[in-house]
Amino acid sequence: MKLATLSTMLLLGFFLSPQAEAQCSNTNLNGVLFYTLSGTIKSGAANVSYQELGKVTADGNGNLSGTSTTSIAGVIATLPVTGNYTIQANCSGTATLTNSANTAQFTLQLVNGGGLTLAMVTSSGSGEIADGRFFRSANATGSQCGNGTLEGTYGVLIAGGTYVAAVRTAFEIDGQLVFDGKGGVTATGVAITGTSPGTPTSGTGTYSISSDCSGTAQITGPGGTVNYLLARVQGGTLLIMENDASTTINGTGTQQQFQSVLPQFVFGATAANSWYSALYFTNGTSNTVSFIVTFTTDAGTPMSVPGVGNSKQVTIAPLGTAIIEAPNTGSFNQGYASVTLPTGVGAYGVFRQSVAGKPDQEALVGLKNANATASTLTFDDTGGLTTSVAIVNTSTVAATVTITVWDVNGNVIGTSIQALQPGTKIESAMRGFLGLAGMAGQRGSALFTVPTGNVAVLGLRFGSTAFTSIPTAEQQ
Repeated sequence: MKLATLSTMLLLGFFLSPQAEAQCSNTNLNGVLFYTLSGTIKSGAANVSYQELGKVTADGNGNLSGTSTTSIAGVIATLPVTGNYTIQANCSGTATLTNSANTAQFTLQLVNGGGLTLAMVTSSGSGEIADGRFFRSANATGSQCGNGTLEGTYGVLIAGGTYVAAVRTAFEIDGQLVFDGKGGVTATGVAITGTSPGTPTSGTGTYSISSDCSGTAQITGPGGTVNYLLARVQGGTLLIMENDASTTINGTGTQQQFQSVLPQFVFGATAANSWYSALYFTNGTSNTVSFIVTFTTDAGTPMSVPGVGNSKQVTIAPLGTAIIEAPNTGSFNQGYASVTLPTGVGAYGVFRQSVAGKPDQEALVGLKNANATASTLTFDDTGGLTTSVAIVNTSTVAATVTITVWDVNGNVIGTSIQALQPGTKIESAMRGFLGLAGMAGQRGSALFTVPTGNVAVLGLRFGSTAFTSIPTAEQQ
């Protein structure tokens, strides 16, 4: 089988300069690119399904090299590929990729300097047509991938077909993959086979991500174990191809971005002290990102931050950093901050307390998952220490927060019920909540749960001269 010449338009996005003003050369096509192709090609006299997941490196000097895994009517092959390319000053160009099975010739159009890639592929041969996408690897900025870089919930759509002899049956799954960051994965979704109605399906398994951002997964469900090839690419996309014989199935997964909350955002002065808060953001990707941070009072109404307002749009250049600050002067205010972070953006908050005659004290805190339904922390209220918490109902429905506290031996110290209207927040020393006075002088753990809605919890430990944050573990 020989794949006919392909005519390809590659829409490559990286910088934001208009193409009309660009001056391109071979150097604009560089780095590691993962790609997927799917469609139909000639195999003998028949048109058959075709899938491919590959990785090539463009050296910036006109040379390509890498490997690809193809499935032609369910026959799997992994082959080395080599090639060359030429990019003109107007950002158009040509390329050739060759492996032992075929040669593919491309026409190229680079847009915005080169980066994330959308590919439209049309074969010149009768009955041969394929399309796909090319992406920069997730480690294009120089970082290394690993199991810990694939974590969270991904919405997944994979489609194609399965073969029994020469008979192809259409197949599709729409669902979720949840990666634990440690090599474990769970799958849920709805599968359609042929013309049958959608059937719920689920499974569990393992995955492994290499330093170059390629990987594999094995998921076992009612029908047995399915093997996949994976590739992490910039922008939060996961490329997926089934690697089992008699299948031509591939697709993508996109991380489901959830809102994050900093449950305590406080600023201004009181008679006893003054408070400063800040939010730091870092864009770890090669793309400019933009997102909105909103500020809310304890009562659930918009909170105006001096010099910032009720909300702020944050735009960060590739590998850049941004900060939002609230001063320790003026009237005293407290509430919380909310943000939906783009994939690849990290964030944390800082509090600073100023007391006359004492050094300033600071605590650093991570943002909390606004979709959590439970949160736990470890406390120590011995020796003059006091544990305080900020609790936010991040949902749009009323929530009843049950706080259960245990001592070091697992005995219940007490429970407390706190009712919160949608979007509201409370903060207090934990021992001040009704039913939790017995915490004083004890160590142990506390669990915050809601039967409906969501809860975000931040813990702070105060002593005679300083305070610090307490990590919380969240569950959805």
